[in-house]
Amino acid sequence: MISAARSVKTAGSVRIPTMPSQIKYVLASDIGGTNMRAALADRSGSLVARGSCATEPEKGLPSAEERLRALFEKVASGVPREQVGGVVLSSAGPIDPTTGVYVHPPNLPGWHGKTMKPGLATSLNLPVTIGHDATLGALAESRYGVGKDAQHLLYVTLSTGVGGGIITNGQMVTGAHGHAGEMGHLLVRPGGQSCNVGCDGCLEGIASGGGIARATVTAIENGRSTRMLEMVGGDTSAISSQIVFEAAADGDTLAVEVVESVVDAVATGFADILNTLDPEYLVVGGAVTGALQPYWSDLEALIEDKALPHFKDAVPLYVSLLGDDVSLVGAAAHAFDLADSVSG
Repeated sequence: MISAARSVKTAGSVRIPTMPSQIKYVLASDIGGTNMRAALADRSGSLVARGSCATEPEKGLPSAEERLRALFEKVASGVPREQVGGVVLSSAGPIDPTTGVYVHPPNLPGWHGKTMKPGLATSLNLPVTIGHDATLGALAESRYGVGKDAQHLLYVTLSTGVGGGIITNGQMVTGAHGHAGEMGHLLVRPGGQSCNVGCDGCLEGIASGGGIARATVTAIENGRSTRMLEMVGGDTSAISSQIVFEAAADGDTLAVEVVESVVDAVATGFADILNTLDPEYLVVGGAVTGALQPYWSDLEALIEDKALPHFKDAVPLYVSLLGDDVSLVGAAAHAFDLADSVSG
């Protein structure tokens, strides 16, 4: 159990834990569909200690909670406990940021209606706050990334899923239920391939890693020939988005068609959000973003074609400088914001 001395302010009948003035560190985590990561962060945004493990959502939320607790204990073991403040969990959603209860999360099957917030707060003896991973990613990009000091910034992650975060007037936008920024469910191809929660033709259904693989396998099952079958020894279950991009780079006809479809879908979604929210920066991260780099000029040209005229030749599209750490850094920044607001 992590223990940190805290005083308590009383507001009516509500007891509010305050943070000690000597806080130098906070704990941050990033819970994704594939991996969970935890870090000890300092006030500069540096992740001074870190650990990771497989999420394995199929084993249930309690199992994941215990493994995450162990990660936190490990990364915090090298510093005085009284210097460690609160915890912010960055998680794939949808998730209620107040209770930490998951709401039909497509990439965390079996976690709907459950939360690890109270359990971790008790076992770590620290205040625990929940944030959507992409929203915290947007915060990180506006504090430390390519959009540093931006007042209006969007962050989109193209990876196992597709998510988004919004910064307006320098503040995170979370919406009435904490679900703002679910850009992965923009309908970019109505009636098209579904995501894991059944949105037909949404950006996540088409441009996520799983969506790319599913589209490829469906085409093969419908009789399309491709060298990708040789690449996976005839086992279509082994086809991944990485395989598709590798085959496209080698000129495989089906792979090229799938990738072109992905680029078009991403351009449609990005044009929609640029038109709607008019940001200074649209910052993009995630594994699929990395794979799209050879097609970046095509993507920008398509966005210009689909977006409003004032975006012509001035698409504010940027690749994240923070990489895989973006949500961890955002969670740490939010944890310090909360600690300072309470202690102040």
